Amino acid sequence: MGNKLVAALLTLIIVSGLICPYPAFAHNFGADENASWLAKIAEIKTEMGLVAKHVGNTSVINYYSNALGMYWNANDTLKMGDMNTTLQTEIPTAINTTISDAQAGNQVSVSTDVLKLNTYLDESVSERVDKNSIDNSTMRALAVAYVLQDALGKYGNALNSKIDLNDMSEMNMSGGSSMSGMSDMSSMSSTIVDQNAYENSIGLATTAQNMFTDLAANNTDKSDANTKISTAFAKLIQDLDAKSDANTIMVDSHVKLHPVLITAYNIQEVSEANTGVSAVPEFPLPALLIVISITGVVVATRFRPLGF
Repeated sequence: MGNKLVAALLTLIIVSGLICPYPAFAHNFGADENASWLAKIAEIKTEMGLVAKHVGNTSVINYYSNALGMYWNANDTLKMGDMNTTLQTEIPTAINTTISDAQAGNQVSVSTDVLKLNTYLDESVSERVDKNSIDNSTMRALAVAYVLQDALGKYGNALNSKIDLNDMSEMNMSGGSSMSGMSDMSSMSSTIVDQNAYENSIGLATTAQNMFTDLAANNTDKSDANTKISTAFAKLIQDLDAKSDANTIMVDSHVKLHPVLITAYNIQEVSEANTGVSAVPEFPLPALLIVISITGVVVATRFRPLGF
């Protein structure tokens, strides 16, 4: 009788948790101009590296030309002019020249263009990033997170996914390589519908990984956390290469990588300072109660109390 009562109470908790709405939080990294600029520069370099890889392939170059238009637009040119009028002209000119030479199939010119553009982009960092923040590990870790967000977005595009890979509330909670399994189970491969976006996602994820490697090299006091983050990045890249399902990629990022990066590099403090919102994700209490209650129901209904 006791077990039946316990099971009934736990079932009531489950039903209540399913009926009552509750907020599901994703990582909110806030907005930081310094980190955003570092991320932008890294992303432009990534796109240009991929343009150089496909010299002469008009359709692929058009894809990256559109992507570059998202990373550098008229507003960026205007803001750059507030700091350096030479770079205001040279950066967009170098981007357009590189695209034109790539479309024309001129590999030698593209290689020269990319080197020149990278020099201008590096100069822009000293102009746009606050000198007191340039070596700040939290700011640089935040830039890593920004690039990784774009990588997840591109992978979602590659899969034509109906879910937002940057919204951890959309992770599968009940099967496969879900959050409950912490992605230890084998993931399912997915069908890539946009090869350019797929290549782009891997390029950006690799850039984020390299940015973190540089960051870790300058923060050897965080060796344990750095090892965990590096391992998580390696797993993420591996799963992207394997064309894993969206849920596996989300778990790699939101469960295995982000929490350690956030804690080790104090990203929460940056987010709260700018937005008042914690960067650390919150696991909703009703969902947690549901998981515990389901386990309780199984135990209560399968095992009878011992008689004494």
